[in-house]
Amino acid sequence: MGLTLADSYYLKAKAATGGFCSDWEEVCEALNYALSYDENHCASLCLLGEVYAKHLSMPDKAFECFDRVIAIDTNYEDVYPMYIKYLIWNNKIDRAKKLVSFSQTIETISKAEIYWLSSYIEETLGSYKICLKHLKEAKKHCYNDYYFDFMVDEQKRIEKKMKLDKKQKPSKKLKKRKKTKKK
Repeated sequence: MGLTLADSYYLKAKAATGGFCSDWEEVCEALNYALSYDENHCASLCLLGEVYAKHLSMPDKAFECFDRVIAIDTNYEDVYPMYIKYLIWNNKIDRAKKLVSFSQTIETISKAEIYWLSSYIEETLGSYKICLKHLKEAKKHCYNDYYFDFMVDEQKRIEKKMKLDKKQKPSKKLKKRKKTKKK
């Protein structure tokens, strides 16, 4: 079987995005070639969506690319984490939640990453306890130390946020004391 021309040009585009100094001219050229050989090349469409969202600040164009990938192949697992992240960053939480629910039906998808994204959604909503529950589930589905350590760091960060909320809200006892002093 072997690589198609679209695969080869996608790999060139992906390599050109790596590192500190990305060669955007090469990325665009290679992506255009890849998509001209196969307009439904899922990996190229994902990379194009990422370029639109992350580097060109064109989320609607990015979402079109991601939607197209899902229409072509609902089992293309690489699109979901990327798409969900950009939805969260663009404050499209309801859409992100729906996509998380759908992505959980895909057998080969990284459950740890999907649970982490669920926790990320809950964090943006300020639901830190639910967020921690999702992180706990994510840790159960981690299969390498690097990702597990990342989850532990995320948990610590959320716990710090919870402490910040507790410091800002006066306790019930303090409120009662103030009321009794006023009388």
